[in-house]
Amino acid sequence: MTTTPQFGTTIAGQPLSPEVMQRLRDAASKTGVSYEFLVAQASVESGFHGKAQASRGSASGLFQFTGATWLRMMREHGAQHGYGDLAKQLKVAANGAITAPDKETETRILDLRRDDRLSALFAAEYAKANGARLEAVTGHKATAAELHLAHLLGPNGAIRFLKAHETNEQQAAAKVVPAAAKQNPSLFFARGRSAKSVAAVYQKIQERLDVPLRQVSAIESEQLRPALGLSDNLPRPPRTDRRA
Repeated sequence: MTTTPQFGTTIAGQPLSPEVMQRLRDAASKTGVSYEFLVAQASVESGFHGKAQASRGSASGLFQFTGATWLRMMREHGAQHGYGDLAKQLKVAANGAITAPDKETETRILDLRRDDRLSALFAAEYAKANGARLEAVTGHKATAAELHLAHLLGPNGAIRFLKAHETNEQQAAAKVVPAAAKQNPSLFFARGRSAKSVAAVYQKIQERLDVPLRQVSAIESEQLRPALGLSDNLPRPPRTDRRA
């Protein structure tokens, strides 16, 4: 039985409500994706704010999905998560883009990014697919940082970035993934506008994820102790008094 704190908790300085926590837990359970990773990802992407809107680009919602990625996720996974009527209306254009039959339908679909339940499920499905892609290239199970890169850059961009990290980590990251650098200048450029290296950007991503990953892992471990019959209380010493 899952236990959730009545008033939620705080991860990386951001309040995580019981409702959002449960949405993330359910998404992890249904897809097999790490719950700890989903919490950390949502923390980094939106600070657990389901109505968050990026100041640059089209990213929106709990996991800051861009419009194009969200349409693709709806087409590929919408039916299994209760939106078959919308999923079947999306088509693949000649250039590979996913298109809706009309603006009204497109807006209806994109507005669902503010649905925390669906956003969590799609984020988990995306991480699962990206993890498989990355593992096929790297030969190892994708790390949290690699999965975050794939969410941020798309799987192809993440693969390009990771190859650059392996071959020449001191090159400018903005030259490896220029479109992503334009949308995320604070990640790719220093205050003086000098371009950060691939190694510096990768390290920053690891640091961003490290705090929420450690905190949620500690919380999960603490909640698991009672279920395993463990206690922080020291055992009482045996009685040694003797009565006549």
